[in-house]
Amino acid sequence: MLITAACLGVLAATAACGGGAAPTLPTDQAGPAGQAPASSAEPEAVTADPPMAFDTSKGVALPSTALQANMGGSVTSKFMTLRDRTGYIIAPESLSAVDVLTGREKFTTKIEGPAADPNAHKGPFVEQSGPRPPLVTGKLAVGAVPLRMPEQGTTPGYLALAVIAVNPETGAKAWQTNTKIADDQYGISGDRSVTHVVAVTDKAVVASFAQSEGNLTVALDPATGKQLWERKDYDAGSLNGDVVVGVDSNVAENSSMVQATALDLATGQQKWVGAAKSSAVEILPADPAMVVLKANEYSSGHAFLKFLDPATGAEKFSVEGTRNLGPDSYGDCLYDEQSVLACTDSGVLTAYDAKAGTKLWSLPDQAANRVAPGGLTVAWHGALYGYTNGRQPIVLDAKTGKDLSTEVGFVPDWVSKYAAAGVDKDGSPKAYPVKK
Repeated sequence: MLITAACLGVLAATAACGGGAAPTLPTDQAGPAGQAPASSAEPEAVTADPPMAFDTSKGVALPSTALQANMGGSVTSKFMTLRDRTGYIIAPESLSAVDVLTGREKFTTKIEGPAADPNAHKGPFVEQSGPRPPLVTGKLAVGAVPLRMPEQGTTPGYLALAVIAVNPETGAKAWQTNTKIADDQYGISGDRSVTHVVAVTDKAVVASFAQSEGNLTVALDPATGKQLWERKDYDAGSLNGDVVVGVDSNVAENSSMVQATALDLATGQQKWVGAAKSSAVEILPADPAMVVLKANEYSSGHAFLKFLDPATGAEKFSVEGTRNLGPDSYGDCLYDEQSVLACTDSGVLTAYDAKAGTKLWSLPDQAANRVAPGGLTVAWHGALYGYTNGRQPIVLDAKTGKDLSTEVGFVPDWVSKYAAAGVDKDGSPKAYPVKK
């Protein structure tokens, strides 16, 4: 049975989540939202970009709300974004930040309104739904969650998409915008929904709500939170320059079909349609120079990985997958946030140039007596992190596929130049500082 990686950790990090006690801090070191911590003392930190090994003797317990994991110790849902040494966590009621090298809470900012999915981070079963990790820039940290707004007299209650933006250093709330998704009289709820922020720019903040009953995407002014445009039956997936690309389920030809539709970031005006006549489409994180998606043909069910021109939607490169069951039939892909997209399909790991859409390398390689890794968990700055078939941690060079390190220490699910984070052997979220 799948269970959540649950122990009653708290964001203030006054108790560890299974793996030993976290340091107890004076109360004035964890300032409220809008205030910087009173203490500016920071421990010395080793940095590497990308890191090759982590110090597992100096693990720091993280809030249990950072992730969900199954009994096998694999992370199934992430609610945290790691930026340098700060982990930003979105929960049904708040957006918070923690220093992953000390476990010290930096801030917790409350989301106003009743949570529509209060158990998104907990419960006996692991779900793929819930809020996705916040999107963080130098100016804003932005998260999205569903709210269930109560009825007011004869005015029915309704489901809303709440988008909250805060100062990434202090947690001071810049704004919160609640966009009505649907009235509540038909029982539509936020349970098992997915909420996520796709873009945070000087022009717009774009966020989406996705559920089997319907999707909604909104674009908001980054300074005020005022709505710029919205589109129903649309789940935004990537930002490519000034073009937002998402999964569009409003297909006139057949209500069972979906397609990729590109919209203008500032106005929401439709620009082009791609992957038409598909039964499933998933937009992948990749280089802004190319729209990358997985699509299943409606007629055949065959799965494809496609690279599209963001300006026109023209197909630049395509490869057919070997599995043909379900919307995830192509496989899993990770972007290294530089230039490489690595995809695993039926035991074959293939790396693509994310800017050009061309193949770089693949494993297994019989001529070189090399096999594919057992799995990949995260890609970052030219490195692919995962584990061998013997479950040993490993780092590969994203551009060449060569082994970079077999002394990683553990298998991370987040990586930065300061630290890595993932699940400890006891199933608890934990961070480890960079060793080299």
